Amino acid sequence: MAFLFDLTERDPSSIDAQFSDYYQYLESVKEKLPSEAFTFASAPWHYDSMDPRCPHDAWVESLTIKELSSGSGHEYRSVELFLRLLGAYHDGNIEIVYSEVKSYCLTTPAEPEFRRPNVGHGDWLVDEVRLSERGLVEHEIRFSQGGRWLIECKDVTYQWIPFS
Repeated sequence: MAFLFDLTERDPSSIDAQFSDYYQYLESVKEKLPSEAFTFASAPWHYDSMDPRCPHDAWVESLTIKELSSGSGHEYRSVELFLRLLGAYHDGNIEIVYSEVKSYCLTTPAEPEFRRPNVGHGDWLVDEVRLSERGLVEHEIRFSQGGRWLIECKDVTYQWIPFS
């Protein structure tokens, strides 16, 4: 169930109601979400675009997919995604790690009329953290150039690294 992805098409009172529904949802799954994922999703700064820690309007700098291994023959494998963003105010980096990724889908439209040249993914517009049908963390992100990322994993960790 998505809560926040049609915010631009709503009146202000409806936007408040959507956020209220989303925060109520997060509280309802709090005991099922890992504490790091819940803390990230429910942080007061997460949707406060005036706070530099907020991912809104941040830009993708890198996304690294790692296949980690363990065992004597490296036979036990897991996927980790490491995302680095340039903060919206260009005063720091946001780093997000998705551990024990079970599925991911990263899409961006190819239609030239939708994508502006030399913009990349564009701005991070909105995201939601949810509990997946399999009881894992699901993080969905929408970008201004039409991209949509959906990542299902065991946990999400967030770090803000201000520039000196």
